[in-house]
Amino acid sequence: MKVAADMHIHVFDGVTEGDLRIFFEHTFGSKYFNLLGHQDFKEWSKVCEKISDTPNIWVGSVSWLKAGLFDNSDKYVPSIVDAISEIIGEDLPMIDDVMIEKIGKTFDLPNVTSYKTADKEEIVTFLKNHKGYKAFTVSW
Repeated sequence: MKVAADMHIHVFDGVTEGDLRIFFEHTFGSKYFNLLGHQDFKEWSKVCEKISDTPNIWVGSVSWLKAGLFDNSDKYVPSIVDAISEIIGEDLPMIDDVMIEKIGKTFDLPNVTSYKTADKEEIVTFLKNHKGYKAFTVSW
C-alpha cells in the first residue's frame, strides 16, 4: 500500500503569515510547529480553505512520513520534490528569474522513487505567470 502526500507550490496571495502559522502549527519540521499549540477546528478549517484557494500547482507525490520512519528519503522522496521544497521552504521567497531557473534545473535530477512528479514546462509556466509574488509549499 502506497501512502503519499501531494506537494504543491502555492502563491502567497490572499493569505497571511498568521494563516500559515495556524495551518502549519501541528506539522513536524515546520518553523511554525508548536507542540502545545491549540486552535479550534473551525479556525483551522477556514485557514485550510483560504490556503487551498491560493493559486497553486502540483509538484509531485511524496511520503515524508515513510522517509522519516524508514530513514530512506531516496526511496520515498523524489529528488525534484525534495529540491523544490528546499528552494522554496517556508521563508516565502519571491518568485523571480533566479528561482524559476533553479526549479527548472531540479527536473534534471533523477527520480528513482515510484512516486510521480509534475511536468517541468507546466511548473515553469506557472512560476513565470506568478513572478513577483512570494511562494510556499504545502504537502496535502
